[in-house]
Amino acid sequence: MARRSAPPHASVLIIAGGRGTRFWPASREANPKPLFSIDGKTSLLADTIARHVPLIPRDRIFVLAAAAHEKPFRRALRGLIPAQNLIVEPIARGTAVAIAYGAATIRSRLGDGVIASVAADHHIVTAEQYRRTLAEAIGLAASSDSIVAIGIPPTRPETGYGYQKIGPKVGAGFRIEKFVEKPPLATARRMVRSGRCLWNASMFVASTKTLAREFESHSPELWIAAEKLALTPRTKLARAYGTLKYDSFDRVIMEKSAHVLSVRARFSWHDVGSWDGLWDAVGDADGNVIRGNAITLDSERVLGHSDSRLMVLFGVRDLIVVDTGDAILIAHRERSPDVGRVAEELKRRGLQRYL
Repeated sequence: MARRSAPPHASVLIIAGGRGTRFWPASREANPKPLFSIDGKTSLLADTIARHVPLIPRDRIFVLAAAAHEKPFRRALRGLIPAQNLIVEPIARGTAVAIAYGAATIRSRLGDGVIASVAADHHIVTAEQYRRTLAEAIGLAASSDSIVAIGIPPTRPETGYGYQKIGPKVGAGFRIEKFVEKPPLATARRMVRSGRCLWNASMFVASTKTLAREFESHSPELWIAAEKLALTPRTKLARAYGTLKYDSFDRVIMEKSAHVLSVRARFSWHDVGSWDGLWDAVGDADGNVIRGNAITLDSERVLGHSDSRLMVLFGVRDLIVVDTGDAILIAHRERSPDVGRVAEELKRRGLQRYL
């Protein structure tokens, strides 16, 4: 198979926001979720960068992160992309602001071109199939003057994801007729059975001209601000940035635009939003996920993670046990989505050193 290549004007904006409190105690303020490793080898962020190469040159790969996480991100990105390709937000303001500011910044440096906006903390298999899908999305975005979303064929009626209802075929993709955000179970089942709905994975591809047009149509004040901020010195950035309204790109642009298309993903995708997500991504034959210095004996559907001390999970089921040296989490697997409450409780008790 001939190697697929993206146009030389294509860039990637990796959105690396969020602390990942549902991965406490492994994910902290000093080690946010994108720097977490699900295989114990490389971080989610490093994997995200690597799967874009060689489709996108490293000098056209940008990472956007909040100032609170700048130091750990600079360390993690050393040797992966140019240092100046870390775009720092003074504070997180949601994906609408992040994409507008990131796109305006890239445009100010590189001129007009196609930008793919992706999350830093998703697990994708395989990288080759991902690049094949992304190349199709880039080509469609360049030729159609539309925003192209990558849709994931659903494997189950998931109520925690958004969906794209797709319509007629357009080139290599489909017209998106409607976005449905986190439907109830009965609706999700109908949508999956229909074969006309894809999970919305927050992967968007568009030319800078298309993005400018859509922001000017649906949120002109944000685009004007983003263009100004892209040229504003960091010493003056925080005050202006703080006045921007917190909002999502889906709500501000995608749900309102008449120029949105979708391409069907050829790869396997996992959001890995909490400890429970690791079972789908990297679970073994017994349904166990073992990382670091941990072993299991007569145990099923357990997650063991130890950074140092030996952990033995013996004769147990459906447990999450995470030992990071200064903190231990023991939780039932069903409560995995609620682990973020731990960070809230630690903050309430004044235990910020564990956050």
